[in-house]
Amino acid sequence: MKKQYIVILLILFAGLNTKAQTSLATPVDSTLHIGLNSYVQPVSLMAVNIPSQQESRHYLRTAKTLKILGWTSLGIGIPTTFLGIIYVAAGNFYSPGGTNHIGALVIVSGSVLTLSSIPLFIVSHHYKTKGNKLKAVSLSLGSQQVFVPQGNRFVSGVQPALSVKVSL
Repeated sequence: MKKQYIVILLILFAGLNTKAQTSLATPVDSTLHIGLNSYVQPVSLMAVNIPSQQESRHYLRTAKTLKILGWTSLGIGIPTTFLGIIYVAAGNFYSPGGTNHIGALVIVSGSVLTLSSIPLFIVSHHYKTKGNKLKAVSLSLGSQQVFVPQGNRFVSGVQPALSVKVSL
């Protein structure tokens, strides 16, 4: 009986302690950046947020989170189902004719976790499509390195640039 409780607690512990992956490489506050090249090192300045890009980023971030949750649910559900099947088979081998409620509970919980990953993947794809539609037109500010003739040589200089991207 103690082994059954330990198995259940281990499964619950593994399920409760899994966390989604976070990326610190992308800034949280802004979606549009101005990059200025200099001779020493690049400097990054934040510009005004454009609402459609902010909404697009929200949908894409939500899609990524839902996809991670779907994979986590699938990754925990399949082994849990197999552990339940092994537990029931081992219980029937050692005590034939006995009922094994814990094994059935583990099988059902693993199956529910596995099946719950399907809607997560579907909604993730929906959010990704919606985010990509909002991202169809984007405006970005940046800088571009140009070579300016000076005397008998070329000197590099930095010139501001505005780019408009329209996805068809």
